[in-house]
Amino acid sequence: MFQFAGRAEFRNRSAELAALEAWWDDDGDRFPLVLFGRRRVGKSWLFRRFADGRPADVFVCDRRAESDQLWSFAGVVEERLGIRPQFGTTADFYRFLFRQARDARRLAVIDEFPELTRLGGSPDSVLARVMEDEVPASRLKLILCGSQVSTMEELLTERRPLHGRGRRFLLAPLRFGPAREFLGDHRPAELVTRYAIAGGMPLYLRRIGRPGALRTVICEDVLAPLGPFFNEPWDVLEMELTGTAVHFSLLLALSRHRDMTWQELVSESHVSEGNASRNVRVLQDLHLVEAANPMFSEPNARQRRYRLRDHLMRFWFRFVFPWQEELHAGLAPGDHFDRNVAPYVAEHVSPAFEDLCRDWVRADRAGSGESVGRWWGPARHDLRRQGLATTEEIDVVAAAGREVTVIGECRWTVQPMRRSVLDDLLGRKVPALAQAGVDVGRAQVVLFSRAGFAPELRSAAAAHGARLVDLDQLVAR
Repeated sequence: MFQFAGRAEFRNRSAELAALEAWWDDDGDRFPLVLFGRRRVGKSWLFRRFADGRPADVFVCDRRAESDQLWSFAGVVEERLGIRPQFGTTADFYRFLFRQARDARRLAVIDEFPELTRLGGSPDSVLARVMEDEVPASRLKLILCGSQVSTMEELLTERRPLHGRGRRFLLAPLRFGPAREFLGDHRPAELVTRYAIAGGMPLYLRRIGRPGALRTVICEDVLAPLGPFFNEPWDVLEMELTGTAVHFSLLLALSRHRDMTWQELVSESHVSEGNASRNVRVLQDLHLVEAANPMFSEPNARQRRYRLRDHLMRFWFRFVFPWQEELHAGLAPGDHFDRNVAPYVAEHVSPAFEDLCRDWVRADRAGSGESVGRWWGPARHDLRRQGLATTEEIDVVAAAGREVTVIGECRWTVQPMRRSVLDDLLGRKVPALAQAGVDVGRAQVVLFSRAGFAPELRSAAAAHGARLVDLDQLVAR
């Protein structure tokens, strides 16, 4: 039986473990499970936790020659059986895996599977040929795992040998709720701030969520030249991609703005449109960039906005990269934090806080089948005619079809939210949304604030039936 030494430290991923359990129990599903996701997202911990207590073998690929790699695989089997099998070819290795599971279910994991493709010989083609002969008589449960997202995605695409013969399993970064287990014991505002810097990667969360003042943690781990995350985005891009210059230019442009239209991104990054299109898709696959149309738009609408999705990347590009040479030259991380970081941390946290508010609405409306997102569009006709406004945005919108059920605004400021936010929402933004041809008549207003609500807003909210959600309520869920 496989034993995972890190089981006691494993946190969360309960939904993913449940999905793996269901796959394990399904005797009718004998095709490989293709598990992939960015480095640092916790793939190895997940499959090792799943393998714990089961009859399982874990094989880790590297950049050895094929014969040396197969010798290493044989050593894994020898540790269990006391006998070293002879694998002359990759096909011999695959056949062994399937044949040792003829009498009972057995798990095999091939980690960093893309490394096998570097050796040539199309290991997925070889696997497909072996499966034709061996799958009917075998109860093997095989996981192919890898961090090179585009390569792993491609394994199951049309015209590839494993198309229709495998199951896609993407391991995504953690949302705030599951991430809290890595963030330690901090006050609500500190929890949200640290998540907004670390993002959803377990390794980052453990480091940035550890005890100690936030200033100390950031200076030691992110701003110090010898800190573990001082060059992290460079390392991530170079591990995941071949040729990172264009990706870096796109990420740098996105880091300067809350979000950008396509034309703004192409213009500011100085990347050709065709090149930008190809590479943005890669960054989206890596969960580094996201793009979205406003609520109620058609799927092919050209209103899409792009933003840097990974919180640590956003922080690094804004607060580390522009000062790396100075920090190397002796700029004290503490001085840099006080002068160039601390005054803008709240601004950095705000988009993550809005995501958290939308997640809260999704949980609050669970079971309703409603969609939750953002909306932006033309301002009220009369305001545009007068030149007073051209566009409006609403932070949180939930809807069932074309009927709006929730409209919300979010504020991550140290001052209590004032009545003007509600007045602006009801007087300008809701009418602008109604112009889009949706029903706003029964929508509930929900306001989210880090620092609570001013007395005059509480009175007005009660009169309008608006719901007020403070940080304690938001984080408690």
